[in-house]
Amino acid sequence: MFPLLSLTLIPIVFLTSLLSGVFGMAGGLILMVVLLGVLPVAAAMTLHAAIQLVSNMWRCILWRRHIVWSVLPWYGMGIFIGFLLMLLIHYVPDKSVTLIMMGSLPLLSIAGEKFVRLSITNRLHTVVSATLLTFVQMTAGVVGPLLDLLYVNAPLTRQQIISTKAFTQSVMHMVRLSYFGMFIPLLTGAGGWPAGLSVGWMPGFLVASILGTSAAAYFVHRMSDRHFKEISRILVMIISIYCVISGVSLILADFPKPL
Repeated sequence: MFPLLSLTLIPIVFLTSLLSGVFGMAGGLILMVVLLGVLPVAAAMTLHAAIQLVSNMWRCILWRRHIVWSVLPWYGMGIFIGFLLMLLIHYVPDKSVTLIMMGSLPLLSIAGEKFVRLSITNRLHTVVSATLLTFVQMTAGVVGPLLDLLYVNAPLTRQQIISTKAFTQSVMHMVRLSYFGMFIPLLTGAGGWPAGLSVGWMPGFLVASILGTSAAAYFVHRMSDRHFKEISRILVMIISIYCVISGVSLILADFPKPL
């Protein structure tokens, strides 16, 4: 199973990295949905974090001139607080909970744009949001659409949004990889790395991730800021609705059937 799965994952990693490289999100959401379909939650979180870490770090390198460095210390402070809170509870969600959170939170963030006016340039907004987003990242695996609430009202270009999000997400994925790959196995005995999946496949995943991220630059340069935000929203809404339906279906499937 796993050799076939690994071969299938390589083109998926390329395509989702391309999508994330263009829109700064959506690709990670799709990849997480795919991994949850074939792996337990902790294993899916670990593999997803490893792949997305490389994708985001490479995006940081490609767009390093556009990173807004002044916001990073405050975001890092929020990640640190959120990580400490997660260590206190060492929680691993059910697959249904993860899918529902993955789907519902982006939809709530789109609706919240009309009522919540956050900005990544506001220190208090950044610290509080990063703390909450760290918890969400550990339970849903993806925070890109929610993270957009910090950027939608900030005076930043699409290049600055992509690069700065890539940096903060790189740190977030490092934290998630440590949590599910090391701390959860130590605290609960649950395996973090997918059983039966050789780490020898990782170079293929990483190369696919880098190639997809690099190819995205071609599309970013040919897209306006308005189209960037409009298409991002449509993609996220479609994927989010699918996640919610899938999560609810898993819960309903566990209910005892009437005699």
